[in-house]
Amino acid sequence: MQSLVKILIPRQLFMLLILSTGLLNHVILIPNLLTAAGRDSWLSVLLVYPIAIFFSWLIYFIVKKSPKEGLFSLMKQRLGRVFSTILFIPMMLFLLTSCYLTLRDLMIWLSAYFLADAPIFMINIILISVCFLVTLSGIKAMAIASGFLLPIVMLLGFFIAFTNIHHKDPSLLFPVLAEGYAPLMKGAIYGLAGLLEIYVVILLQPYSQEPIKFRQMFVLLLILTGLILGPLSAAIMEFGPTDAVNFRYPAYEQWRILSIGEYISNLDFFALYQWLSGALIRVGLFMYLLCAFFTSKKQPYRLNPKLVVVMYLLLFGLMMIKVETFYFYSAVYDYFLPACMVFFLVQILFSVVLVLVFNKKGDHHGKNSKVETTS
Repeated sequence: MQSLVKILIPRQLFMLLILSTGLLNHVILIPNLLTAAGRDSWLSVLLVYPIAIFFSWLIYFIVKKSPKEGLFSLMKQRLGRVFSTILFIPMMLFLLTSCYLTLRDLMIWLSAYFLADAPIFMINIILISVCFLVTLSGIKAMAIASGFLLPIVMLLGFFIAFTNIHHKDPSLLFPVLAEGYAPLMKGAIYGLAGLLEIYVVILLQPYSQEPIKFRQMFVLLLILTGLILGPLSAAIMEFGPTDAVNFRYPAYEQWRILSIGEYISNLDFFALYQWLSGALIRVGLFMYLLCAFFTSKKQPYRLNPKLVVVMYLLLFGLMMIKVETFYFYSAVYDYFLPACMVFFLVQILFSVVLVLVFNKKGDHHGKNSKVETTS
């Protein structure tokens, strides 16, 4: 990544992450948290927040100790192309799998609520074509688009939160730990799976004009936690812990019950704006980062179009494989999210060890060079 020209300020970088990771936390994660912990799911999020702060500090440490080109560029320089590529494979699999799950979940939601009569093939073609154009436009265009999309998405989030306040019964959040500590600990797994995705900051570091600061990481983590905690607690307060668990999209159901007076209702099309904004940026960004692993020499943030076409054809092929909705959601709950939690924990700790080893060897090499010069 030595040829990269820095084009993003940290604020743009974090807006990208809030839109992309926020979709995971706001849409995909909440129903799985409710399934795992029920009424105590909101408490699980509070439980893992201090743990996530510690790991966000470790991520900041990795970014601080890495060169401007980023940790993965450093790994390629120190470990060689073959061995570093082997270490890149888990991250590449995560990016590709996340893109597939995001598109599959979006397609199921669109087919169920908005495009029931539309062919699945047509929905796939449209979604993947738009994501392809987003990736091909480059990371700067995505950052600029996020600057326009995110404020509206957040305003709509506050709008639904305050408009539905008369439906909320805070007493439904209690009593806590009615079924013991097991649901709480189970929910913590899913909470960490969403919050630890801030590891993607390390992938975006090479594109940042300025050094990333810990207080920026702290604010980012706080916002991502709020994106889980807000609609999660609202779903329990509005529908009760039993009905909330039965909803596939609790955040969307909050839009469906929205009404203002006698004549204003059915405003759930605003949810479509939120979902599409997050999904298109998430898939476009993750596919961009995935293609970046295969690009050794980049022009200013432009990927090889042929490479992007090949990766999207692979994604399209995965999307065309017929998967039953029940088995898809079961796989996300039983395998993908727990695996993400383990993956990020291991990846963060492994990255810290690599940074410490590389810096120690660098200092040792510098001292030896200084001794040889003086002698």
